[in-house]
Amino acid sequence: MRNRLPPHVELNRVGNRKYYYFRVGKGARIRLPDDIHSAGFRAAYAAAMAGEAEKPKKGAPGTIGALIDSYEKSSGFTKLRETSKVGYINRLMHIRKAHGDRTVSGMTRENIIRKVLEPLASHPAAALDTLKKLRILIKHAIDIGWLQHDPSAGIKRPKTKEIRAWTNAELNSFRARWPIGTNERAAFALMLHRG
Repeated sequence: MRNRLPPHVELNRVGNRKYYYFRVGKGARIRLPDDIHSAGFRAAYAAAMAGEAEKPKKGAPGTIGALIDSYEKSSGFTKLRETSKVGYINRLMHIRKAHGDRTVSGMTRENIIRKVLEPLASHPAAALDTLKKLRILIKHAIDIGWLQHDPSAGIKRPKTKEIRAWTNAELNSFRARWPIGTNERAAFALMLHRG
């Protein structure tokens, strides 16, 4: 017969390890000690029930913040070109700020859609970039054993608006504003003739 967990305690398994969390409804998960029979577990559970437990910090073990820290030290990140790193760091900073205290084991398809992507619905390009970076983090979590499967599998990419081509008048206006020899004109020429 299986032992019943105390009220509001969830069990998450990662490989052979068991992790216990306290959570009321859809509130934040609070990590509890691993040994459910220990005095430390009982004390942490009592503090959580009394509302005295702290929310996990953004870099606490097992959180998305800690996963970002781990990814930024990985070869997958360090081998990126410096120009690519700038874009990655910017998006990862937004993910850390909004979701860094959430646990990696608590990442589900529903949570990714509802808590991560839906708040960005009015910014489809940001939602798309966030999903791309989140999938990179999930792959890293699988590689290091924090996740067993990809919870983002099957989530459709947010649709972005089509970017229209410039009119001849807009092209001529840009050429008039930025003469040959400027960085802006060089970038313009590269995009126009090579893009």
